[in-house]
Amino acid sequence: MERAPQLLRSLSKDARIIEIGPSFNPLAPKRDGWNTIVVDHASREELLQKYHDQTIDRIEAVDIIWTGGSLADAVPPDQHGTFDAFIASHVIEHTTDIVTFLRAAETLLKPDGVVILAVPDKRKCFDFYRPLSGTADAITAFLERRDRHTLRTHIDYALNMALKPGGAGAWAASDVQPAEPVNPLTDALQWHAAAQRPDYTDAHAWVFVPSSFSLMILELSLLGYLDLRVEELQERHATEFFVWLRKGAARLSADEARGERTALMQRVIVELADQARQLPDGPLSESAALLRDRLLRAEYRTQALQRVLSAVQASLGWFGLNRRRFRQLIALAGQDVPANALAPIQHHILLNETTKILNRRKGPDDVTAAAEDDPALAENAVLIVPLGAAQFRDPLLAAELLRERQRSLAVRVVLEAVVNSLRPRSWDKERFKAIIAKAARETPTVGPEAVRHAVLAEESRKVLGVPRA
Repeated sequence: MERAPQLLRSLSKDARIIEIGPSFNPLAPKRDGWNTIVVDHASREELLQKYHDQTIDRIEAVDIIWTGGSLADAVPPDQHGTFDAFIASHVIEHTTDIVTFLRAAETLLKPDGVVILAVPDKRKCFDFYRPLSGTADAITAFLERRDRHTLRTHIDYALNMALKPGGAGAWAASDVQPAEPVNPLTDALQWHAAAQRPDYTDAHAWVFVPSSFSLMILELSLLGYLDLRVEELQERHATEFFVWLRKGAARLSADEARGERTALMQRVIVELADQARQLPDGPLSESAALLRDRLLRAEYRTQALQRVLSAVQASLGWFGLNRRRFRQLIALAGQDVPANALAPIQHHILLNETTKILNRRKGPDDVTAAAEDDPALAENAVLIVPLGAAQFRDPLLAAELLRERQRSLAVRVVLEAVVNSLRPRSWDKERFKAIIAKAARETPTVGPEAVRHAVLAEESRKVLGVPRA
């Protein structure tokens, strides 16, 4: 699927959208029928002049000009809380205060609205050699009410900006050409001057890999600065990653918060180590690279199972499963599968699970067996063969793959519980609850299997329509 449809996949053209900083390439242009309010740093006439060397025929009329302060203050108060989607593609990294920016999104969105972001991945762009931004940086910028980039930001941005041969500032993960710093040290005076100008001078202030972004959102929400959660994060092969945020931060105990943070911190290390694959003679072994690929495959399987479960949930009614609605949702899910080398995995899961649900081949006691016997999960033995850290030189990747296996199994248990609670013209919620309760009792509370508890609780809550606590 192309980039824009993938980002907008949950929206219809009657959705009320606010798009921030689309410049010359809007994702939801009004000319295509989208109900969009455009916010940018200059008028259309000024943008036409600024981007005269680009393809400018897509530049749209700017409804709101935003040049500083909270974005929420730039939008008329009567429009607060009226938007279905807040979209910003390659904008958040330029903001001076990421907390205030995301708080504005919370203010502008309806309770069930979505924040849709496209964010540069430092492993695949000119931020390659720059250090990651952390939660402490975000809190400091917020408390300082920062509306200009700091001297440190300008120096780091200029000093460590890197390009690949041919002046490429963005590239695919498989690109093994060397990235080299682009700005000569003799330009140091210009870096200092950029911080002294009274007007805003642009820079990438925030640097992320996917897991470091998730970690920042989690920590800022746990600390009370935001009320957002990552609904979905999709890594892309080149340049960027996509994020969907929703209101309603996770309510975690101290132990749960520590566990979530630890897992994300470990995943950050894994993702940073993945940069070494771009070095022609890098230290990342073939076994670790293979494991990384297996982990991505495992994640795609989990995502596909979640899409099937969501389709079942949305098709349940007083009279059981609305089969026509279920088929329509699966067809839409198939259209949403990213067009990359791992697409067949998701398509296979969608087809296999849909066939089983519509044909109802499973018996009432086949819940746990289904998790292990599905040939879709057996591909390359990724989720079937227990993987020990000793097999690989990268124990963090091996541990994460084990956790992903457990997450996938938990989603499958919930899905099978729904299917086995369906009757010809009804749905037995009590049977569903009993199956889930039994699965929870049989799930260990320590070790990799303990990951299943959180997934069982969250996915069951969605199926039953129970509000988040």
